[in-house]
Amino acid sequence: MTRLPTRRAILAAPPALLAARPARAALPVPLRFRILREGSAIGTHRVSFAEAGDGGVAAQIDVDIAVRLAGITVFRFTHRFQEVWRGARLVSVASRQDRNGTVTEMQARAEGDAIQLRGPDGAARLPAEAAPLSWWDVTRIEAQRPLFENSTGRLLRLSWTRTPLPGGGRRWRCAGDRDSAGDWAADGTWIGWTTKGDDGSTVTYERA
Repeated sequence: MTRLPTRRAILAAPPALLAARPARAALPVPLRFRILREGSAIGTHRVSFAEAGDGGVAAQIDVDIAVRLAGITVFRFTHRFQEVWRGARLVSVASRQDRNGTVTEMQARAEGDAIQLRGPDGAARLPAEAAPLSWWDVTRIEAQRPLFENSTGRLLRLSWTRTPLPGGGRRWRCAGDRDSAGDWAADGTWIGWTTKGDDGSTVTYERA
């Protein structure tokens, strides 16, 4: 296991999936996961991509979870999240999360040398290189960008460790404000995720 090296130039390695592309180039392949709680299916996580104008790419993330006990839904969660990139620059973010009927919304947009964000805590000014903690794109972790919560916009205090996986892949685990681990194939494709639920149960993602 190796630890993340000291901070290097944030934008030295632009996101591979979001680098400038010729017009009509193929978009990244959509991703779909089954969400499992202690081995039982409780929902889905989908990531799709679309052109966003001026060479931009929009990533649409849709999460739907329903936990049932004895046929009764005891927990329901939906998250609709879109991030738009132009090359290595985050252009905008829009998020709407519904957790058992409690709705949280957040929006952010690049303006000059900053990202202007408005979330449940009010307005905030983030560094231009900041990015949401969206696990489909490993390069924002490996470039050591400042990462913010993708439902509230709060900057996260995280430490990372890297573990090699068979076949040239890698696992990045974070600790601090979040305790989760993501897996990526050798080409950077997101292939799995593990975290703990609020009740201490193990939640995992499997490619569908």
